Amino acid sequence: LEKRHMSWTQNKDNKLKFFEQMGEWYVNKQCIGKETHEITDKDVTENKNGVLVEHCCSVEPQITCHYRDKPSKIPCKDSPTIDTNGRPFW
Repeated sequence: LEKRHMSWTQNKDNKLKFFEQMGEWYVNKQCIGKETHEITDKDVTENKNGVLVEHCCSVEPQITCHYRDKPSKIPCKDSPTIDTNGRPFW
């Protein structure tokens, strides 16, 4: 898997929001913050068949708008701004 790094975000929650807004998030919501046993009852110690990939990875990006004043894959005109006096990106 390709890793991306954002050192300019305030915290982990903000990083997730920016990844989602930019169309760079491919993890299904039912897997976020979950332990393996909460996702599947299959034995994943020998994860040769990609059990977690099957349940958690999406082929399409999971795009969600959060802020209208930050870059986004789609227009986020109805979202709030994150910066004081933030100008719409689109």
